[in-house]
Amino acid sequence: MHGADGPLTRWWRQPDVRRPGAWGVVRRDLEQAVASVRGSRHARVMVVVPASEAMARVMVHRSAREALQAGVDLVKRARDLDEEVAVDVCLADASRADHALMAHYARAMTGAGAGLVVLADTVGAQLPAGCGEMFRRVRAEAGSEAVLASHLHNDLGLGLANTLEALAEGVRVVSSSWLGIAERAGMVATEQLLFLLARHARELLGAGAAPWWSPPGLTRLPVIAEMVAGETGVPLGVTTPIVGTGVGSISTGTPFVHPRLFQPYDPQELLGITPRVVLTHLASARVVAVVAARLGHTLDGERTRTAMAWDKGRAYRTGRAVVEDDAFADHLDGLAQGAGEDTR
Repeated sequence: MHGADGPLTRWWRQPDVRRPGAWGVVRRDLEQAVASVRGSRHARVMVVVPASEAMARVMVHRSAREALQAGVDLVKRARDLDEEVAVDVCLADASRADHALMAHYARAMTGAGAGLVVLADTVGAQLPAGCGEMFRRVRAEAGSEAVLASHLHNDLGLGLANTLEALAEGVRVVSSSWLGIAERAGMVATEQLLFLLARHARELLGAGAAPWWSPPGLTRLPVIAEMVAGETGVPLGVTTPIVGTGVGSISTGTPFVHPRLFQPYDPQELLGITPRVVLTHLASARVVAVVAARLGHTLDGERTRTAMAWDKGRAYRTGRAVVEDDAFADHLDGLAQGAGEDTR
């Protein structure tokens, strides 16, 4: 991450302690990281510590307890180097670690000067109930001084649900990324989390919650998402929540007539997205007439029925649910000329 005055955060992992001088190497890494952010606004560094037995054995060839104690020592060293630089600790693979052990060392790390203790579902396999229990137990046993944060991956599509569980348990620092971009299946998407917090802060954070200095402008979410997609090459999907290309689209009869019954929010009002009627194999007569009007054609009842039959027939013949405007316009031109033939 980078701020106005330079880098804010550096990540590193503990070394393979079987190599001679390995701890000396990681101390030098720590010294270099602290030096690189010294003097920056809100300067902080982060130490990544394996919290589960399996991860500790693979990452540092020690037990989880030994790895966590080494994390405490690194926090102390960082604070000795520069008290103006905050130091956070990320407990990797927290979702498979012992809750009581993590709570004990979260308390110790906080006592040593850690700013945040981040619990990470590194593999993205934790179920929401288990995630809620983890944050509840660690928070209760670590004490009120420990500030917990979440870093929850989305391999099973549970990143958002797990983050909401963390918030429900009192966590107020969460990790997210625009469009959910991260390794593998990514993590909780910033735009989804912001939208929910803006719309449902009291339900998610409690009746007295006031998370904003000023309410976020939700109409900026699609704009920023498009910028991120353009810069990263990660496309916006049709069904991507909040910012997807299909948001605000209507293709069937009843949702067209009564959209509020089928949508959790008004895309125009909240996001600035103009609703768009899409012609598909499910189109009703009303939908066909509206799409035709958008293309410059006014249809009577008979021509509407003819166009609707053509629409459904084309969709099934081509195996594609959405009928392109160009193809439909050609057909409508044929109807207008009185030919009535299929002008595919």
